[in-house]
Amino acid sequence: MKIKFPDPTINNPKLSKPSEENSHGMLFENGLNISNEYYRIHDRAIIYKKPTPVQIVKVDYPTRSKARITEAYYRTPSTTDYNGIYRGKYIDFEAKETNNLSFSFTHIYSHQIDHLKEVAKHGGIGFIIIYYKKTGEVVLLDIGVFGELLSASESGGLKSIPVAVAKARGILVNLGYTPPIDYLRAVDQLYFKEKEPLT
Repeated sequence: MKIKFPDPTINNPKLSKPSEENSHGMLFENGLNISNEYYRIHDRAIIYKKPTPVQIVKVDYPTRSKARITEAYYRTPSTTDYNGIYRGKYIDFEAKETNNLSFSFTHIYSHQIDHLKEVAKHGGIGFIIIYYKKTGEVVLLDIGVFGELLSASESGGLKSIPVAVAKARGILVNLGYTPPIDYLRAVDQLYFKEKEPLT
């Protein structure tokens, strides 16, 4: 017997199937969220995704208990995607991805870069983690290195970070099953100068 499942886009034109680009982005973000949950459960770190600020414009109040938001917009993110504590240090990072073999500097806000530089200035760990979809590789770049590459681009250098440059200047992140994106191993190598993470 063949089972037919309803297509939600037929009766509701406002719904649409996620684009391939968006679904890949969600895969990367979900991988980071699952990794963070793994780290928390195994008592390695406490790192959470910050909620995206939303501006509520209109609320329908038929009754107090049935209030419903009918119009809202995403605001520009105030700082970065993730923050928390690891090995007694504050950790803060922005997660980005690209469909290309290079990551354009236009895909990150200047206030996010400034925020990560401030984190590093005050003794925290600040970095950008980039997923290069074409190669299936994830690279962790310290905010200081990212800042150097950005400054070079403003002085006539490259306007983006090719995956080869990212791998040469950053740390390649191990991808696997548990956790799916083991970026803390890269953090250990870069910030704690260890070959293997603490268990």
